[in-house]
Amino acid sequence: MHELAPLVIRLEQHRPRRNPLRRRLKRAAVAALLRDSRQGAEVLVIERAHRPGDPWSGDLALPGGRIEAGDDASASRAACRETGEEIGIAIDRSLGLGRLSDRLTLDHRRRRPMVISPFVYRWPLGARITPNEEIAGWQWIALAWLDEPANRGRLTWRLQGLAQCLAKSMPCYDCGDGRRLWGLTLSMLDELRRIGNGAGR
Repeated sequence: MHELAPLVIRLEQHRPRRNPLRRRLKRAAVAALLRDSRQGAEVLVIERAHRPGDPWSGDLALPGGRIEAGDDASASRAACRETGEEIGIAIDRSLGLGRLSDRLTLDHRRRRPMVISPFVYRWPLGARITPNEEIAGWQWIALAWLDEPANRGRLTWRLQGLAQCLAKSMPCYDCGDGRRLWGLTLSMLDELRRIGNGAGR
């Protein structure tokens, strides 16, 4: 079981990888919100709304989005703002527990590289989720559940319009009702699990 208190200590000691080009590329930021439960530390995962043409449609993810001019190029400020907009939860740096390593991905709007910076926050006491139209649902997932090899499976990922020979087998978790946790979000939560287990990166 991942107890929250020792995880917080390990997050303070964690040294995440920061992409050296992050200030020159398009950037986004996400928030991993943690709370304590009978199952140990849990992380909030949202389900993106199903929308035609949206490459993230229906995906399980962490709340977050692009850094905008009003964020003054602050990734953590963007993560807090987007969390408030998407699920109605007000967070700020006072609830910050640390950060995870930057991820390099593709900006689907312009087909250019984009850096995603994940930040970890403590769940505000008494907070209630009020999602906007971008969010179809949410659930809490225990890090201990993610630790169990029996819960981890595989999915076949294909880029739309490309030949089947480019299909790739990817790790995933079946979170019920056809929802699968995979891709960048899974890699972020894997890093969080490793920190909780004392393994760092």
